[in-house]
Formats: sequence, structure tokens, C-alpha cells
Amino acid sequence: MNSILVTLTLKMGHISKRCAGMAVYILVALCAAMFSPVTVQAAAEVTAPTGRLVGLEQDVFGTTVHAFLGIPFAHPPVGERRFRRAERLPPWDGVYNATTYPSTCTQQSRLTPVGGEITPKSEDCLYLNVWQPNPVPTGAAVMVYIHGGGFNGGSSALYTGKFLTATEGVIVVTVNYRVGPLGFLYTGTDDAPGNMGLTDQLLALQWVQDNIPSFGGDSSKVTIFGQSAGASSVGLHLLSPESRNVFSRAILQSGGALLPGIVETMSDATDKTTAFSGSLGCPTEQGTAALLTCLRSQDAQQFATFTMFNPVTDNNFIPENPSDLSDDGMFKRADILIGANANEIVFFFALFGIPGFSFGSGANVDREQFLQAMNTPPLGFNELVLEAVEFQYTDWLHPDADARYRNILDAARGDYSFVCPAVTTARAHARFGTNVYMYEFAHRVTASPWPEWVVATHGDEVQFVFGIPTIPAVGYSTEDTELSSTVMRYWANFAKTGNPNNDDDAVWTPFTETDRAYMFLEGSGPRMMTGFKTTECAFWDVYVPSLLNKTDAQDLVTSEPVQCQTTADVVLPAVWGQSLTLALLLNVFKDFISFVTSIFLL
Repeated sequence: MNSILVTLTLKMGHISKRCAGMAVYILVALCAAMFSPVTVQAAAEVTAPTGRLVGLEQDVFGTTVHAFLGIPFAHPPVGERRFRRAERLPPWDGVYNATTYPSTCTQQSRLTPVGGEITPKSEDCLYLNVWQPNPVPTGAAVMVYIHGGGFNGGSSALYTGKFLTATEGVIVVTVNYRVGPLGFLYTGTDDAPGNMGLTDQLLALQWVQDNIPSFGGDSSKVTIFGQSAGASSVGLHLLSPESRNVFSRAILQSGGALLPGIVETMSDATDKTTAFSGSLGCPTEQGTAALLTCLRSQDAQQFATFTMFNPVTDNNFIPENPSDLSDDGMFKRADILIGANANEIVFFFALFGIPGFSFGSGANVDREQFLQAMNTPPLGFNELVLEAVEFQYTDWLHPDADARYRNILDAARGDYSFVCPAVTTARAHARFGTNVYMYEFAHRVTASPWPEWVVATHGDEVQFVFGIPTIPAVGYSTEDTELSSTVMRYWANFAKTGNPNNDDDAVWTPFTETDRAYMFLEGSGPRMMTGFKTTECAFWDVYVPSLLNKTDAQDLVTSEPVQCQTTADVVLPAVWGQSLTLALLLNVFKDFISFVTSIFLL
């Protein structure tokens, strides 16, 4: 169990010295949401199989859309339903008031909206939101967004689909699902089967199949898309036999089912449940029934813990190891659009306090710092692998460059954790005959707080997908606005046809195993490139395993990975030390938002 856990520490006083830039960046997004040209008008109504609903009619840039917020899709998972799979909600009588965002599922994280709102936390949280074009369409494509948050945080209320709906004519749905222990506690029984958060998503997708035609949507044109843990959820739905018939296409942004450590074994998940229960004073040696009775008697806010819960190979929703399923082609034959950002790992290294990665920092990294950073949790690399990484990622045209080790860290850990798992997923789907479109997001947003050398880190593309830079607000350039419009067109066209191409933008050719074509998304103009990370991914996928086998080293984890000194411990499973969503990790900056607001009065 220890090999899949890591203690990440945040020295709050130290981080506070680096937060002004990020706080300004957050404030730009908040101001964009506050001053967006949206006005609430008369109510909109829909009668669906689930019941009659009244929503909001909004004007967005002069185009009217309907918003139906906080629609329930399951019985509240409270009381005896806590930890169990969610149950379908029967149709209601009367008219349901769908005019406010739903509660956020119980969690410990603080959140930052991407055009949406921060809502109170509650166990009664299984709701979804729908944005509908007006006039009401017939047979419109549907895009269902699954939020990120490391499977331990996040909320559908943080996002708005109004700009995507208004500009592209698609129906946008955002969904809540249980996170943390309430969503992923595992006992191996029906009372706590694990993967409840994933089956919450499945129930929401079944709701969409049943009800979206009443909103003018085509249930055969449902695209699921997500970022970070949301993208990993999408990847797991592609693999799960239970999800095969509830969507048609998939978009994965900076995540997937093959990211390191994304899914736990039943043994590790059981150990985590035992440790978690013991920490709350619940009996761990009197059987599952006694343990769950105790956990159900506790206030859910007591679960505000830094123990991170993950999906589990439960032999049902996830029948086998995702890598084995992918290798064998045991996934839904669906068109996919998949990619990563240019500097995925920077955000997380900044939180570790690694020199050269802090907000606004121009510092570099020496070799000793490089070795320490490569051994920061969740992984510790043995000496042989570290030497190989250093050799592989050195720019041999400039081997003595001051930024050598900083650049190695950025590229190596980003490739290992995000890029190469995405490439492996793309190759598998292409090999089995599905259409694959790959991208690299490489645009530096104007208000970026990061050092000048950083182009785009984890989460930077999300605001572009949801059209936030198209709002006339301080902080966004013409390039930001134009790229956001382009990204929305690509994503929406993919949802409509399975092909992102349109008459206005660069032609996006499919990814194949032979050319590894990908769209390079940047503000100066998207362009096609080939050979996406071919050498780097061969290094991680072929050479490193071969190297370890030859030295009888069976895994990458050393016995004593370097630990960060902390004032507060956050326990993260392998990949989520690196790939918690932007919204989850920005919780550490909440206290600085009001501080910077008082200074800048934006």
C-alpha cells in the first residue's frame, strides 16, 4: 500500500510568497465570469420523461440560450444509500424549478469557478445541468462534461456551457458525481462496491439517453468529454462494458485510463478503506457490516480528509487492469479526440516548491535539485533510470545551458505522467480502427502567472474549451479570444460529426500509428505536425522497462522517495500527485483572492 501513497506537503507560508501572480490570474477568470454579457430573462420550460422543468432564459452575446440547472438524476445518496451505487430517480409530479446550480458533492477541497459558481457542499449532490440552444433544435449534438478533481474534488457548478451552446449550437451537460471516500470507498460488497463516482456518471449518462431528446438533442450523438480526472473517467467509460451504449464519442483532455496509478487493485483499495475507517474510530476487525454502520453514522464532513480515493479494478465496472484491456482492444469502438498541454507538470512542481517552477520565477535547477525533484512523490527513480533520463532529455546542442535540468524535469515528468499515456491510448484506438484526433495545447494565455518559459500547464486549456476568453474582460488578448473560438469549433464539430474539421480552421488530419499526426494548438495559428513524442514515448514505454528488467529492478519506485517537508499532509495516489485538476489544487489560493482584490480593486 505504501508504494501507491505519497505524502505531499504544502508550506503555506512559503507558498504565500509566490501567490500574487496566480491570484491575479484567478481574479481575471472571476471577473470574466462576473462581467460576462449574460442577462436572465423569462423562464424556459421543457417536459421530459423525468418530468416538467422550468429553467432560465439567458442572453449570451445577443444569442438566447436556455439553462436548466440542478436537475436531479438519482435518489440522494444519504443514510443507508451512502457508499452504495446510486439509484435511478422516478419521474416527479408538478414542475421542477431548475434555475440554480446544485450543491457540490461533499469534499475537502476549495474550488475556483470556470465561468460557473461555487456552491455549498452536501451529500445530496447528484444533479446535472443542461444548456439548450434557442430556438430549440432538433437532433442537436450533445456534449456531456465530466469535471476533474483527482476523484476527490470538483463540481459541475464550476463550469458554464452557455458560451459553447450559444456559439456552436450544441447541447452542453455538466454532471456531479460523488468524490473521495463517498464516491470510491471499497469493501468488495454491494454496500460499498467502489467506483460509485463512476457509476454516478453512468447513471447521469443514462438520464441523458432517456431525456435529452426532449431538449432537442440526439441521443445517438452524445460526446463525453473531461479534463484530468474527468478525462480519466472518460477513458474508463471507454473501457467499461457497462458504459458501452450511453455515448458515441469521447474527448480526453490531459488524462485517461492509462495514467500511472489511476486505478488501484482491490487489495490496495481494501487496505485504504481499513486505514481510513480506523482513523475515524470505526471497528476494522468486526466485519464489513459493523464498519459501514459506523461510517454511515458519521457526519460526512468528518470525511474531509487528505486520504485520496481512486477507482478500483472491481471485476465489474473495471473488469481488468486498464492497460491489459487497452492492449487487447477491449474498449468501445468510438471516435476519440485526445491530447495534453505543453508543460503539464509545471503546476505540480510549483506546489512542491521546486526552484524554477514557481510563479514568476526565473530560477534554474542544478543537477542535485533535478535528482531530488525526480524523486519527489509519488515516484522515486533508481539511479540507473535517472542517468538514462538525464541523457535522453538533455539538449545536446546546448548541453551546458543554464536551464538544462529545469527543462529535463519539465519534459521528462510531463511525458511520463501525461503525454505518453495519451499517445499509448491513441495508438491503441488507431490500431483497432477507430478515428483518433490528437492535439498538443501550446498557447500561453496573456494573464499567465507562470515563468516566461512556461507555455501551457495542466488545466490551462479548460477556459478555452468553455469560451471564457471570448468574454470582453480584462486580461485576454485577441489571440486568446481567437484560439478559444477555434477550440470550441473543433470540439463541437467533433461532437457533431466525429470529425473536428470545419471551413474556418486548419485541417486536422487523423492520428495513425505510422505518422502520429497531431494538431499543435497555439495562438499564432493551429497547425498540423507529425511524430508526436515518438522518441520520448519509446524511451518510457520500451527502453526504461527493458533497462529495469536487465538490472532486476522490477519497478520504478525506490524504497525511500524524497519527501517534501510540510505543515499539512496531503496523501495522494500515484498519478494524482501530478494530475489533480486545476480547480482542486487552486484551493490553496483561496485566501489570497480577497487579499489581492483589496489591493487591485479589479
